[in-house]
Amino acid sequence: METAHSDPSGGGRGMKRRGVWGCLVAFGKAIWYGKEGVSEDEESVCSTGDEPPPLDYGLPDRWFTRFTKWMSYVAAIALGVVTLVCFVDVIIWKFFGRTIPSATDLVTYLNLVLVFMAASYVQMDRGSVSIELLQNKFQKVVRLVTRVLASALGMGVCFFAAYRGWFHLADLYKTNAMADGSWHFKLWPFEAVLVFGFVCLGLAFLFAIGRNIINYRKRRAGFAPSPGAPAADLSRGATGDEG
Repeated sequence: METAHSDPSGGGRGMKRRGVWGCLVAFGKAIWYGKEGVSEDEESVCSTGDEPPPLDYGLPDRWFTRFTKWMSYVAAIALGVVTLVCFVDVIIWKFFGRTIPSATDLVTYLNLVLVFMAASYVQMDRGSVSIELLQNKFQKVVRLVTRVLASALGMGVCFFAAYRGWFHLADLYKTNAMADGSWHFKLWPFEAVLVFGFVCLGLAFLFAIGRNIINYRKRRAGFAPSPGAPAADLSRGATGDEG
């Protein structure tokens, strides 16, 4: 009697290929259709089973987060253009001994679009623009004050930079200043991107303050009670008293 033996390595490779393909399909649908276009089965392909549900901070927060996400797409386009210009410029210089006119100026000013169109989305959705220090060692109220002060400082710096940049933008527009080099493109649109990016980043810090206050009041995210906390501590946390 012959027994059929399956190949564990081959089956594993097949499962891995299906998992990767399913993840790519779900990712493509999420970009094209948004969250509503991804079914639960497709979404579970990329999930590990232990992701917490997304936290809700209200309609203005969702709108601004979605708006900054579209801004990050503009930053991605700028990154693609910078990469293409640098690649073509190197190839032309290596094989023909020539360079793209004003390539350095173009890359320099496109970096403004790349950075300031993506920074606010990083702050809103990824949370990388933050000051952690030793916050996990602090009491929750001290942690809240630290985060609020850090976000308020960032918001103040961004709004002040946008305020000063507005005058520079007006000067560039009035004088019709242009870049050096062969192309002589106008500089005020890039300055406008910088001012707009600082305003959006300042608003992102403002929303971060609101998020921290909401999380503190609802005892969730970074302010959730520790799993080993006594029942008395959990009851105090539910009533809003800080231990």
